[in-house]
Amino acid sequence: MLRSASAAAATVMLLVAGCAPADTSGRTASPAPLAASEACAAGGLAQSSIQSAAPTPTRTATAATSAPPATSAPTATAASPTPTARPAPTADRVGFPEDYQTKFKFAYVYDRQDAKSVSYICFNDIAATTKQGQPFPFGSVIVFESWRPKEDAQGSLIKDANGHMIRESLNAIFVMRKEPGFGEAYQANRTGEWEYVAYRPDKSFQTPPQGSGTCAACHTASNKERDFTFRAWTLPFTVSRWAQAPLPATNEVSLNRMAFFPSVLTVKTGTTVKWINSMVDQLDHTVNANDNTFFSRALKPGDSFEHTFSAPGSYMYFCALHPEQMRARIDVKD
Repeated sequence: MLRSASAAAATVMLLVAGCAPADTSGRTASPAPLAASEACAAGGLAQSSIQSAAPTPTRTATAATSAPPATSAPTATAASPTPTARPAPTADRVGFPEDYQTKFKFAYVYDRQDAKSVSYICFNDIAATTKQGQPFPFGSVIVFESWRPKEDAQGSLIKDANGHMIRESLNAIFVMRKEPGFGEAYQANRTGEWEYVAYRPDKSFQTPPQGSGTCAACHTASNKERDFTFRAWTLPFTVSRWAQAPLPATNEVSLNRMAFFPSVLTVKTGTTVKWINSMVDQLDHTVNANDNTFFSRALKPGDSFEHTFSAPGSYMYFCALHPEQMRARIDVKD
């Protein structure tokens, strides 16, 4: 998912030193190297000076640590859920990246106010040599830490002086690794030569290799031109290396991180619901009712779509461009 080089289903973070100021698209005019110089952990401290330190992992389950061998919108009909597990590798060739907090380079932070999560991304040295607009070299490893943010007693988010969410508890470490010949086991969901694994903070599997087909399926929503990555394609090259997903207003749904949020929204009859496509992921999406009672055109980043629900009932809908990954429901009541 972007959505990982040190945990399955990943995204990427990297500190850019000496880059020219980004244009309005968040990308520079000519390819520029990431030129990261700040350690993964140090980048986070620059973002949130009062955040808790990351826990020190202790291994409780075997995970591979050795390096791998060098080797127009679709028709609006909802796809059926996949009945069986997607094809995936049977062995962990990604490997938990030991000491990544000091050896990897900070890439970017993505605050999810809507989902109350913080995505913290780092690159290994090879990934950090990537030039803007160019694919990641073989040997690249991207780590995506997923954090629960700090909240007050009422469940409201607490932010630092910069308006950034504060990381409090580490939930998972998604990792993606790119090597020659990787990814073949994903078959139709192959995303170039990336493979994915997700680990818990104690280095045990959260998503083992056999279950990482869901990670590959999510990353297929990107494309070869972006090397099957999402925010890693743009945010590391911006000045702030930080972005924030806004909290949807009442009767609004955000299209973000290959999902609708909230996934279930309850409204009263006669309510107009508004869907807003995130600017961060730079992906097109649609909003299509399973029964075609409402449907949008392809929504570019920042675009919105509205529909008024005049009758009670449960309305299932999906993204026609990403029907397997993006599904949700509106419950309308009198």
